[in-house]
Amino acid sequence: MQLKSTYQLGPRPPGPTFGFTLDNDHLVKLARTPVSVHKILVVMIVPRTQDDWLRAGPDHLELRHCCYWTNLAGHPATGRRRTTVRIPTTRVFDDRALREIMTRVGAGGRP
Repeated sequence: MQLKSTYQLGPRPPGPTFGFTLDNDHLVKLARTPVSVHKILVVMIVPRTQDDWLRAGPDHLELRHCCYWTNLAGHPATGRRRTTVRIPTTRVFDDRALREIMTRVGAGGRP
C-alpha cells in the first residue's frame, strides 16, 4: 500500500473522481503487472492546516477527513515525469473497505 495525501478547500471531492499526480517512478511500481503482492494507492484529502485535520491528546488520536483508494495495476504513465490518475470517490478507505480488499486478495482476486 502506498499512502499519499493532498489538500483541497473542502473535505469532500466535488465529483465522482478527483485527480492525484504521481511521479512516474512511483506509478510504475504501483502499476506493475503481473504481481505476487497486490498494491493499492491510498490518498487522504486533508485541509491545508494540520490543526484542522489532526488532533492528539493523552487519550485519543483524531484523524479527520477521508481516505480514498484505487488499484493502479496496468495504469500507463502518460506524462513525461508525472502522471495524474483519477481516484474514485466511491472507494472510501475505511475498515470495511480494508476487510473487503483483504478478502478478495485472500481468495486469489485483485484488490
